[in-house]
Amino acid sequence: MGDLAERVRNQTGPLSRRLRQALASAIRDGSLPANTVLPPERELAQELGVSRTTLRASLRELSQIGLVQTRHGAGTVVTGPIPKALTRLSGFTEDIRARGLVPSSDILSCDRGVAGTDVAVRTGMPLGTPIMTLARLRRADGEALSYETVTVPIHAVGEDWSGEGSLYERMDACGTRPRRMLQTLQAVAVPADIAAFLEVAPGAPALRIAQIGYGADGLAVEDALSWYRGDRYTYVGELEG
Repeated sequence: MGDLAERVRNQTGPLSRRLRQALASAIRDGSLPANTVLPPERELAQELGVSRTTLRASLRELSQIGLVQTRHGAGTVVTGPIPKALTRLSGFTEDIRARGLVPSSDILSCDRGVAGTDVAVRTGMPLGTPIMTLARLRRADGEALSYETVTVPIHAVGEDWSGEGSLYERMDACGTRPRRMLQTLQAVAVPADIAAFLEVAPGAPALRIAQIGYGADGLAVEDALSWYRGDRYTYVGELEG
């Protein structure tokens, strides 16, 4: 924690703000990696030269923006933003498991039908293709991170799939997992109806991600639109020139 104490000293402004900024910067740059268990409050406050009241207030604010979490029996644990690599095609379940967290989904609706004009124009699926459309709330260790709607052709997931579990694991079993992805990202304010699911205030920052996945034969097998909490998800890419 010596580096953290130095960060506090190097910040400007009131002590509470310096402490909060120091902790947030250490979490965001990986100096305090996800799943790090912070020392007990009394010990940490002493190491950082602050009162327990000041420390507790800073941790509460960091919890509100999703950087730490109090877990029963474990104390205060660093959660940090979930990194999403732009250079690797992976699903939500894989990303969350890679962080040592437990993924889960609440299925809000599961509808079957056929591809209409909007889906056909957007994805290239033939009109009348049997499809399934899921609306899901995606969670990590029970915390709501993403609201998603996804449309897939029935043949890509099988007639008997209920929508439970990982979509990509199901597609792996069917040999239909996307091999190429067309994706657009936009910073937006969360609409009120989606904010209620994500447990954030209406207008809070979010990443709106639209993607179309194409299978090995070049045909669309996934048409998804997701809202990710801006305080909990970070996209990471490596560019070479």
